[in-house]
Amino acid sequence: MLSGSDTGRMNPWLRVLAVFGVAIAAALFLKVLPPLLVLVFFVGGIAAVNLTLRRRVKNERGAYRRETLGLKRGKGDPFGLLDYPFALFSRCELAAIEDVRWGSWRGLDVKRFDLSCSTPSGGERTWFACAIGPAGPSIVPLVVEAEAMAALLAEPAMGKVDVGSPGPGRPYVVRCDDPAFARAIVGPPMLRWLGGLEEPWGFEMHGSLAVVYGRPSSGVEDTLERLQGFAELAQSALSQPPVIETVPTRSDALPPNIAGLGDGSGAS
Repeated sequence: MLSGSDTGRMNPWLRVLAVFGVAIAAALFLKVLPPLLVLVFFVGGIAAVNLTLRRRVKNERGAYRRETLGLKRGKGDPFGLLDYPFALFSRCELAAIEDVRWGSWRGLDVKRFDLSCSTPSGGERTWFACAIGPAGPSIVPLVVEAEAMAALLAEPAMGKVDVGSPGPGRPYVVRCDDPAFARAIVGPPMLRWLGGLEEPWGFEMHGSLAVVYGRPSSGVEDTLERLQGFAELAQSALSQPPVIETVPTRSDALPPNIAGLGDGSGAS
């Protein structure tokens, strides 16, 4: 596998050779074809060669980035991920998992995989780019997902919680059986982060783990970065001391040292 720098050095030479070959072909065609037609073929040939080389470089660099992630890759589902207690899997009909990658990524023990399932309407199968990693502990299951993601899955057996909006045009749905816990996790920092995401995503916490799911076009590293961002914000929220509500003191209440004067206890 060529490194990024090797690819960068190789690409210009390939382009020079390709243009040289097209020029020779154009010179030969000039003897038998009209000059204007040869010019069209010449320009089109250069454009086609350039596009092919660009795609090749992009694919090689993409493969190089995947290798540098340091993740292992296996066939099927070697971890039995569908048995994990996430509501996501129970909301999928005929769920299947493919292209599982696992290992340590930026200090997190992660599993990246593709999930497919039947849609609630029974149409074509829907694909999700998913990742699982540590993000706890969660005292109760919590689901935070864009409405676009929720529409592709069956409705979970959790109540909706109003935590506010990430912003205009960014509708998200929060589900949890503990509204106070949901509001503690999905507070202003989490809402600002969700509002900054360009693509719709879904997140779920259960126990000490979290799962993130997005569109199938999401790259390996993009999905892992969404998982890392959600986990860090959730752990930060969990580390905050709980807010204790106190009963306000009545404005007409007397201080303790004065309230006892009227019962005769202060008489000598």
